[in-house]
Amino acid sequence: MPIRVVLIDDDADFLWLIRFSLQLEHDITVVGEADEGETGVALALRQQPDIVVMDLMMPRLDGFEATKRIKRSRPAVKVLAVTSLSLDNAIRQEVYRSGADAFLGKLDAATALVPMIRSLHKAA
Repeated sequence: MPIRVVLIDDDADFLWLIRFSLQLEHDITVVGEADEGETGVALALRQQPDIVVMDLMMPRLDGFEATKRIKRSRPAVKVLAVTSLSLDNAIRQEVYRSGADAFLGKLDAATALVPMIRSLHKAA
């Protein structure tokens, strides 16, 4: 069974990049995409993925609150927060308070996203 992933990010270029990179992997399948938090939460609850890749900074409903909502309803879903923010201690603490299982800077996504998804899935 492939690892089922939902992508939630308001940056269309980044969304395309991660979708493209994940499509190259035989053991990962993207089961849905959303470009904002409200839609992303509904999608994650409906699709029941193994992993949600969640942007932190989005309009209307940010990734922190979207993560809280997903984890409240589906605690087994792993959330990988991605951000272009500087990952200082305050941001890291907020990421973990929201319920995210891991975080990754967007600049590191090209090389670290796939291994991080596999690692989170293996830890489940």
